[in-house]
Amino acid sequence: MSAPELHPDLAAALAAAFPGRPVADVTPLSGGFSGATLLAFAVDGAPYVAKRCAPDPSDPGRFARETACMRLASERGVAPRLRHADARAGVTIMDRIAGTPLRPTRDPSLLGRVAATLRRLHDGPPFPRGPSRIDFLRSLDAQCAALAGVGLPAELVRTADELERVSAPHARAAPCHRDLNPNNVLVSADRVYLVDWTTAGAGDPFVDLAQLGVFAYPRPEQREALLEAYLGRPASDDDRARARVARAIALAYYAAGFFLAAARLGGLPAGEEPRPLAEVLAAFGAAPDRTHPGTVAAALLREMRREAQDVSPGRS
Repeated sequence: MSAPELHPDLAAALAAAFPGRPVADVTPLSGGFSGATLLAFAVDGAPYVAKRCAPDPSDPGRFARETACMRLASERGVAPRLRHADARAGVTIMDRIAGTPLRPTRDPSLLGRVAATLRRLHDGPPFPRGPSRIDFLRSLDAQCAALAGVGLPAELVRTADELERVSAPHARAAPCHRDLNPNNVLVSADRVYLVDWTTAGAGDPFVDLAQLGVFAYPRPEQREALLEAYLGRPASDDDRARARVARAIALAYYAAGFFLAAARLGGLPAGEEPRPLAEVLAAFGAAPDRTHPGTVAAALLREMRREAQDVSPGRS
């Protein structure tokens, strides 16, 4: 693909960001669940990524919020440098990081670097407020119903609503990424970067931590180590109680995302019993294309149920 073949908004952004300089090595990248257009390219040998987001009628302020969060995170050194942003066109251009996505590891030094990156983000300037998590969940519910004729499991929506009430005092406590799946955490030789700020905004920092614990740090002792590295001290019983609520929230929302992915494929696999999350995530990590998203969704829901069983409104 060459620059003249690009969408006009992307071509205009490249011309504005790099006037009179040739753009080379234009290569499409996967945009993940968001459906955004991502392109890698080079200018004068330096690598960059351009992203174009489609308008979201349900959240017209999303792109401006994403760009504001990305700019603040970039200034904190936890996101790639932002080179260009066009709110009208929904296009951003940023440095491309020579890093690898975070994968499950028992390396304590990397765990410490990840925790420090998250702490630096959460201690930074405030982010704008975005839609609540429960509103986002209801949007996924409606999308599932439109695609497959059935929405999210009622238990998932009900439990998420209960958990949101429990965690309400912390709901806007810090600037948060709010989607720390492993592909959004890039590990380079000297730094850990967070990418894809689509859902970023003011949020509960413990939910950011819990999201990391779903996929990258799945073992209880790893999650405890991550929590203590983040806090910089031994975790208290109150810390652990709050982390347990946050983990159930993270499981609920990732389950919803995988239920939506399954709906896009026509629905859940027929007659399949939910399997343990550790078993499913191991298979998904080894061969994601061979693991049905409905299988992952059911395992996440099963784990959410287990984590949430001792959580009730009034407990934090």
